[in-house]
Amino acid sequence: MFEKIIKRSYYRQKHLKAPLLEERIKYLQYWDDKGRALNTLHGIAIYLLRITEFLHLESQRTVKLAEIDQAANAWATYQYNHPQKRGKFSRCGKERFTWYAIDWLKKLNWLEPLPEEKSPLFNRIFERRHALRRHTNASFLKERLLYLQKWGDDGATLNTLRSIAHYLLAVIDFLKLDEKDAVTSKDIQKAAEKWAKRTTGHIYMKRDFSNISERRFKSVATNWLDMMGKLRRPKEKTDPYLEPITQYIDYMRKERGLSEETIYSRTCVLKDFFKSSGKGVSLQQMTPLNIDDVLKKKHLEGQSRRSIQTYASTLRTFFTFAEGKNWCQARLALSIKTSRVYRHEALPQGPSWDDVQKLLATTEGDHPTNIRDRAILLLLAVYGLRCGEVTQLCLEDLDWENELLFIRRTKTLKSQTFPFSQTVGNAILLYLQKIRPNECSCREVFIARRAPYRPLTSSAIFQIVSKRLKPLELNLKHHGPHALRHACATRLINEGISLKEISDHLGHRSMESSRIYAKVDLSQLRKVADFEIGDLL
Repeated sequence: MFEKIIKRSYYRQKHLKAPLLEERIKYLQYWDDKGRALNTLHGIAIYLLRITEFLHLESQRTVKLAEIDQAANAWATYQYNHPQKRGKFSRCGKERFTWYAIDWLKKLNWLEPLPEEKSPLFNRIFERRHALRRHTNASFLKERLLYLQKWGDDGATLNTLRSIAHYLLAVIDFLKLDEKDAVTSKDIQKAAEKWAKRTTGHIYMKRDFSNISERRFKSVATNWLDMMGKLRRPKEKTDPYLEPITQYIDYMRKERGLSEETIYSRTCVLKDFFKSSGKGVSLQQMTPLNIDDVLKKKHLEGQSRRSIQTYASTLRTFFTFAEGKNWCQARLALSIKTSRVYRHEALPQGPSWDDVQKLLATTEGDHPTNIRDRAILLLLAVYGLRCGEVTQLCLEDLDWENELLFIRRTKTLKSQTFPFSQTVGNAILLYLQKIRPNECSCREVFIARRAPYRPLTSSAIFQIVSKRLKPLELNLKHHGPHALRHACATRLINEGISLKEISDHLGHRSMESSRIYAKVDLSQLRKVADFEIGDLL
């Protein structure tokens, strides 16, 4: 081995006469089998020689990690004859000495064992003993283990746990947690910016600022400190509208039976209204002029007449409820007026079926994200499902034996049964078999790809569709999942399906909702325009 990597006989004899010859040859052979270059093997041989010298290894014995640190520091400050090496401390030399010493001695079983009962989770995450010791001896050990165990129970991979463990040490260091009882969000922001600006010798960390590092630092610090009770939150100001909005939410959920999506959207409108109406205006002092000012502001912001009408309608239903509770002036709801929106003024617009095929073509391949997204896009395009109906789809709704699909409609709150399309069924089955983790306790079909595993939200579905639809550069006003519902309805019209069947397929309460798609059927309208009347006129 030494004849191959060391050419000069003087240096070769030096390596051959050093202690632990057989052990050093086996270690070099290990790296040679991995395909390392001769220059690399030459460097490893030199480090092995220095390790035996500075650790005084003559025969088999147990080596402590503290000894390796001491020997590494001695090697890093070793006085070379070269004038540029004198008095210098080689950080790289220390790191390489420590790495090769731990790796070699670990393979020889000469390294002191780390107590398994002290940090069993760290023993599973980290392979290197110096990393184990660093994470085990750092402060807040119990709190860090509890946080990592929580992520592990949620299905986080070892790589994710290892990354979080490193960030926890950075949080302790940059926030100086040993000196503080509590920290604020501003402290976390400052520490995250400092962490993102740090300079390292790594080739991928030579940028001036890393946005990803800042976000991860803030996320880990906020969640961990909140779990420990060390996060000092600002005192929340009492919101005079909180109680009325809470009662209205209960009214919509229990008495009206509205879907959670509708309740959420209406709640957002109310919060935005009270924020825009100005401070110090109570419900009892609210006047039609206050409401008109907010609606005028929305118009000046560029919102469409349809959006303003929906906004005003939500306010009208809330103030009708408030009048019944004597919270506001009488007949205030009747005073809410908005611009006229004509029926069918805005026709639904979706991509053509050829464009849908191009969209589905973007999901081809074996990448896990493509497999999941293809199943979602097919459900939206083939069955015309709403976004909330996809997120609520559970494993129990898939009857593989009878090839049936059960859908719970978000608006009518009724169940509907569809026969399984072979294309859609194969896409969902491929996702369940190869991508969806088996250890996940969620019953929803579509969940996040990374731990902590949780059901996909409506905003996540919107991002999935939007990111794939926008690059196609289609002439569409909206690029969300509802555009695929419009595409499904238009395709059914073009196929000659009756309005009653289309209404049932889309889950509409009446055919009037489906009739609007007849106006979008341009191909059929052109056939009528090209019809030869002959001698009738």
